[in-house]
Amino acid sequence: MLHLYGSAGIAAFGWAVCRLLDWPATPWVPMWFFAALLIYNADRLRIDPADAVNIPQRASAAARWGGLSRIVCALSAVGVIAWPLWLGDWLSLGLVLGGGFVCLNYSVPLLGFRWKDVPLLKTFFAPTIVAASILGLPWLHLGAATDLTSVVLTAFRTWTFLLFNMLLCDLRDLAGDRASGVRTLPVALGEKRTRWLLITLLVIIEALALLMIAQAAPAYRQTWRLIAILGPIYLGGLLLAVRRRRSERFYEWAVEGMLFLPPLAVLATVGP
Repeated sequence: MLHLYGSAGIAAFGWAVCRLLDWPATPWVPMWFFAALLIYNADRLRIDPADAVNIPQRASAAARWGGLSRIVCALSAVGVIAWPLWLGDWLSLGLVLGGGFVCLNYSVPLLGFRWKDVPLLKTFFAPTIVAASILGLPWLHLGAATDLTSVVLTAFRTWTFLLFNMLLCDLRDLAGDRASGVRTLPVALGEKRTRWLLITLLVIIEALALLMIAQAAPAYRQTWRLIAILGPIYLGGLLLAVRRRRSERFYEWAVEGMLFLPPLAVLATVGP
C-alpha cells in the first residue's frame, strides 16, 4: 500500500545500474528510495476517478490509510532533502528540489495541470524521470566511469526496461483511463497493438543485454549473461500472465519485482 517494496525496487535497480557502469551508488540510493516513496504516496493521496476502475482495492485502501500516507510523505520529503544536506551535496539538493516539484506535478496540479493529463505523457513520464535520476546524478557528479558506448547502451536498456514496466501497468489501467479521459499510449494504440509493442520492447531489451555481453568490461560480462537469461524468462512470463486479468497484488509484487532482476544478477556474479 505504501509502496515500500516498489521504492526498494527502484533503489536496488539504480544500485545495479551504477554498479554495472562502475559508479559508486551509495550517495544516491537513499535519495532514490525516499523520492519514490514521496511521489507514490503523494499520488495516492489525490483522488483520481480512474483509480476506482483500475485499482479499486488500492483506491479503497488509500482512503483508509490516508493518514499514514501523509506521514510517509512528510518523512520521505525530510529524507530526500536531509540526505544531500548531510553529505554537503548542494548539486543533488538543487536537483532534488527542482525534480521533486516536476514529479509532484505528475499527479498534483502545481502548474495548473497534471503531467498525467497531457496526452501520452503518462506512459513516458515515470520511466524517463527514473532513468534520468539513476543515470543523471552519478554522471553529473563523476562523469563517465567507463566507455561511452557502454553508458549509452545501458541507459537505453534502463529506459526500455522501465517503459516495459509502465506499459504493463497502463495496459491494466486501460478501461479506467479511457473512461476518465487520460490518454496513455495503450489508450491511443488499443490493447492488441500495445501487446505487440510490449513484445517488441522485450526483443529490444534482450538485444541490448546481448550487446552488453560483448561490450562490457570483463568483470561484468557474466552479469550481463545472467541478465540476458533472466530477462526474457521473467518478462516473457509477465506477458503471458497478463493475457488475462490479474489481481492488483500481482502488479504490486510480480510486475514491480522485475526491478530486482538486475540487482540479483549483480549480487550473484560480482557480489555487493
